[in-house]
Amino acid sequence: MDVMSERELEIGKIIRYLSSKTGGFEDPKLVLIGGYALRHYVPFSRYSRDCDFALKQGIERIKGMKPANMTQEIFERKDSSAFMRWVKITEIGGKKVKTGVDFMEAGITGRENEFFGIDGKFLESAKKVTLHIGTDCEVFVPAYADMFLLKVMSARRSDIRDIAAMVWKNGIPGNIMERAKEATREGIVRSKLENQIIPEISDRLFMHSFRGTFVIESFGEKELRDVIRKLKAVI
Repeated sequence: MDVMSERELEIGKIIRYLSSKTGGFEDPKLVLIGGYALRHYVPFSRYSRDCDFALKQGIERIKGMKPANMTQEIFERKDSSAFMRWVKITEIGGKKVKTGVDFMEAGITGRENEFFGIDGKFLESAKKVTLHIGTDCEVFVPAYADMFLLKVMSARRSDIRDIAAMVWKNGIPGNIMERAKEATREGIVRSKLENQIIPEISDRLFMHSFRGTFVIESFGEKELRDVIRKLKAVI
């Protein structure tokens, strides 16, 4: 826990540094995604090793903002999108710990070549909120529908737990399939829900995994059944 807390303090420093360099994440506009953005939508949080930002354009400018104590580990372009990762090695509790920051320009590509486009609507609907990441930080987070779709598209086990938490606390985003048609592909969303996400949440071991991740006891069988019912209604 000490290592995770110290890493989060480091991420908080990076977030504040980026905010100072981009006029409060306005120029270019950066939207925090991933596990830290999830904190806006659920009243409990999990630790994340990395901090992820999405932007429509301007990654070359961000590239020039890299602080001296970080290393650019990856920079790559694919078609109209680009990806960059900065890393920092910090000694915490006698151990060397890596902290990473990822930037995704124009779109986010999944492990199976799924693609979520960072369009004007994504930027316009993002809202500025205050999150506690080591300390209080003002950042933009995606609208609920976009946050939900990003989690569905990724669909790792950690994302599936996040989806269950989001649906438990917020329900299904309105007009989710219309937004899916704009940003990704409706068929991918249905397929992920039907073949991967709902079966995982329906597994008898899911409850233990969920409670262990979020350290919470109030998510019981009734809440689990309700989440599954709402997800099934989408497809």
